[in-house]
Amino acid sequence: MNVSAKAVVLEVLSAGQSIYGSTLPVRSLVQAASVFDIAENSVRVAIVRLRSEGLIESPRRGEYRLGPSAKVVNEKIHGWRNVSQRLGDWDGSWVAVFTADLSRTDRPALRRRLRALRYLGFEELKPGLFVRPNNLTPGIEGIREELEALGLDADASVFRLDDLEPAEDRRARSLWDGTRLEQTYAELHGRLALSMNRLEELPLDDSVRESFLMGRAGIRQVVLDPLLPHPLIDEDKRSGMIEILQRYSDRGLELWSRFLRLD
Repeated sequence: MNVSAKAVVLEVLSAGQSIYGSTLPVRSLVQAASVFDIAENSVRVAIVRLRSEGLIESPRRGEYRLGPSAKVVNEKIHGWRNVSQRLGDWDGSWVAVFTADLSRTDRPALRRRLRALRYLGFEELKPGLFVRPNNLTPGIEGIREELEALGLDADASVFRLDDLEPAEDRRARSLWDGTRLEQTYAELHGRLALSMNRLEELPLDDSVRESFLMGRAGIRQVVLDPLLPHPLIDEDKRSGMIEILQRYSDRGLELWSRFLRLD
């Protein structure tokens, strides 16, 4: 799998905060990229571009941390470990977002809107009407705030939707492929377990590379997971995958700390 210099810089700065604090020197970023055969010059070019985009910043010469433009999404990503705390009982109602009256000609705004909806598991029920099960503990107001922080237009309508007629309710429930999600949970669980058993047998360069790629795939699944309730999904399969991912990520951080000699 190809990994870009920008991705390595951002993800090492993001995922590594728990082992090294808030900043990393350039030499550590270069070293991290080296396991993907990324040249030092490519890393330095990526750093310049990321700084210009506000995604990273340099509090001291030669040291970097995530910048303000990356912090909202980073907080969302780092919340994956506590995702179970976001889940409540589902009473059959829906959280709805109406966007049909919003501009589609502003392409950057449209991309931010769709990204925000995707991050929180919304699907389009009708043109301009996105829904998700109302099972997240922040509630309607909390979800509205999260959507806006992620890029949803401030004037978008976010509301509770009840009493769909039976045919419409069935259609809403079918927007997500629960069977495919459960297969993904099972496949990831198996791959993580297999990888974790072999990490110590690999040379350190290979083990940090594998832990990066496997952890990245698992975290991406949790961050973008719609967090569906029963009966739309088998919640035990999801929680089992998240539990092994937590252990795997902890092991990966230990390996990266050893590789970068930060312990």
